[in-house]
Amino acid sequence: MDSNHWLMAIAGLVIGIGLAWGAAMWWFGRLLKQAALRLDKTEKARQFSATQTTQARKQIEALQHELGELRHAMQHKAHIARSLPDSPEMILPVADTPASRSGPGDGFADTQILLPSKR
Repeated sequence: MDSNHWLMAIAGLVIGIGLAWGAAMWWFGRLLKQAALRLDKTEKARQFSATQTTQARKQIEALQHELGELRHAMQHKAHIARSLPDSPEMILPVADTPASRSGPGDGFADTQILLPSKR
């Protein structure tokens, strides 16, 4: 082989390597972009989850605080009820409320259907 053939073979080899490198960069670049998008999506989901967890903890803390206040109030009322005498003179009359009046056994008022009046 003369030098011209060697030069053509080396040029073809360099061009082939360049094309292979370009194809590999395109292929793996596409995969890297997809992986970066998935990572970004996962990071956003993690941040959203952390925010939701923080809000849930704050709500739980507020509910526990409210429950503690209610328990304290119940204990206070129980203490007052124990300190009251059991004599009938001390019993207070029940106010006349709809719940104290005699009514239907299921607790709901009877339903009446109102028909439109014909004129």
